[in-house]
Amino acid sequence: MKSVFIACIVCVIASACNNNKVSTNTGNTSSDTTSFYPIAAYFKSQLKHFDSLGARYSIVRTEGTIKDSIVADGASITSIVHSFIESDISDSIQKKNYKESVFRDAGTASFNINYTPFNNDVPVRNIDILMDEQTSLIKRVFIRKQFTSKDPTSTEQLSWKTNEGFTRSI
Repeated sequence: MKSVFIACIVCVIASACNNNKVSTNTGNTSSDTTSFYPIAAYFKSQLKHFDSLGARYSIVRTEGTIKDSIVADGASITSIVHSFIESDISDSIQKKNYKESVFRDAGTASFNINYTPFNNDVPVRNIDILMDEQTSLIKRVFIRKQFTSKDPTSTEQLSWKTNEGFTRSI
C-alpha cells in the first residue's frame, strides 16, 4: 500500500514538473473583418432615386441674418452632396480610426449605428445611422465634421432623411 502511495506521489511530481511550453504563433496575422456601413453607396442611391423622380431642390442659404433661397436641379447640388459622400469611412484606410457601436432605440423603433473616432486628428467626428428595426432600411443619417482653417475651427453638420432630402449646416 505504501508503494502505491509513493508511486502516486512520484506521478504527481513528474506531471507537475513536465515542461509545458505555450506556443506563441506570431506568424499569424488576423485581418479586420469588421464591416462599416457604406454610406457613400447609400447617398449615391438616394441621388439616383431623386433623379428618377425628376426632383428639384430648394436650397436655402443663411449667412448671419441674410437668407437666400433658390430652386435647383440635381446637377446643381453636386458640390453640396459631395460633402456627404466624402464622409464615408467604410474603407480600410479610414475605418481603423473609428470605433463602431450599435444599440436599439425603442423610442424610434430603430437600430442606431454610431461611429466615433479614436482620436481628434480626423475630420469626421461622428456618424449616426438610424436603421428601421423591422425593414433594416435607413431612416436617417447624421454626420458631424470639424475643420480647422485660417479662422477658428468650423463644424459642419449633415443630415439626410431617406427619400425626403437633406440639410447641411456650417
